[in-house]
Amino acid sequence: MFQKFNMVEIHQESALRQDRNPVIVIHGFIGSKLKNDQTHESVWGRFVDAIKRGKPDDLSLPIDLLPITANRDDLVAYDIFESVAGVRFYGALLDSLRDVGGYRFGDIKDPRPGDTAFVYYYDWRRCNVEAAIGLGQAIQRIKGRLRAPDLRFDIVAHSMGGMLAQYYLKYGTADVVSDGREHPVTYAGATNLARVILLGVPNRGTMSAFRRLNTGFSRTMSSEVMFTMPSLYQLLPFDGRGHFVDPQGHPVDVDLYDASTWIRNGWSVFNPGQRSRRLEAMGINGARPVRGAADDPMTQPRGFLQAALDRAHAFHAALERDSPEGAPVPIHIFGSDCIPTLDRVVLKQTPQGTLTMLDDEATPHRDLNQIEKVMMAPGDGTVTADSLLGMPPAGAVTDQAQASMRPEFASTFFFCESHGMLPTNRGFQDNLFYVLFHTPQRPNSPARASRGR
Repeated sequence: MFQKFNMVEIHQESALRQDRNPVIVIHGFIGSKLKNDQTHESVWGRFVDAIKRGKPDDLSLPIDLLPITANRDDLVAYDIFESVAGVRFYGALLDSLRDVGGYRFGDIKDPRPGDTAFVYYYDWRRCNVEAAIGLGQAIQRIKGRLRAPDLRFDIVAHSMGGMLAQYYLKYGTADVVSDGREHPVTYAGATNLARVILLGVPNRGTMSAFRRLNTGFSRTMSSEVMFTMPSLYQLLPFDGRGHFVDPQGHPVDVDLYDASTWIRNGWSVFNPGQRSRRLEAMGINGARPVRGAADDPMTQPRGFLQAALDRAHAFHAALERDSPEGAPVPIHIFGSDCIPTLDRVVLKQTPQGTLTMLDDEATPHRDLNQIEKVMMAPGDGTVTADSLLGMPPAGAVTDQAQASMRPEFASTFFFCESHGMLPTNRGFQDNLFYVLFHTPQRPNSPARASRGR
């Protein structure tokens, strides 16, 4: 009979090493708790927040100012979302880092000597560039407080958190998306990083973001609320090509980054059958829209949408750029490829106009099951395996161009788990410690990539 070892026993010697890098854990979309900075009331962070929709404006951001980054409210992030209804999500990862890895978590805003792990939490509704800059500021604060100018960090980032981590790696605390110019990749953040570990990161975006903008999030957040969040547009696929098809599976040419496409197809708050209710929910009152009228109540949502799409497109372009030498810091990839994941949306032409068909189980479209295979791809239920690997959708580019666009990773590991539960997976946690304790802190040769399962 075989003796089973637990992770504590397996990694106990490595956990005692003093030469390890401190770790920073970064959550993804909806991953931090939010409170009103004036009243200190929790708006997102209690169990009831995750199952019951609150006041319409609780999580909505204003949409009336340009640039859209100027739209602010009184909500601030104050902690990571560790568990819901007794199920530990990020909490399971933090527990493992403490109990198995021997890390000591400190307050990222007030680091103390001896702290070896931190959680970077941020307002997940806002632009990821802002969050990436905040990450850089937090790193500098830790180094300054600990008087350790040469300190390097290992980043463990889940979902959207991996996008802002890569932005920081490439550009540091510089804003390279607001001025409309193309900036070279400097890898300004690399001097502060030793490894970047990405878990379930939508490196080429995810159609799940498109679904959320149209259907909302469970019973918690309506599509009107999610419409106001710049970060959600930055989760959209980097290119609409390959992600929209007709019922036969043939590609449909769609400019996902043109607001008029959304209005013409009745997406999100522009659904004509629900427009009045949605405008009221967003606090935009007025008569039925009049085409060309100066007081058209759709003018403000349209202007915001186009600005959010433009900024998302610039953010994507910044992430896709690279230097000829590639990343000076090894990037390790973890994810799942066993769950059917939305990758294509079906656009069906009807006498009443274009019908947009999603994989929502509540959808009334009777023929959805027949074309579901066209819509789905291997993934974790939110992020496809191809997006995690940084691969464009099939048919979007030539095979030669696709090969040249694939980023190099130090290693890739696939296991079977749903997106939200990825941090809890014991196989991931076990392999994470091998990466943290035993892999090089600098890339090897150009042919360094390896894959595991």
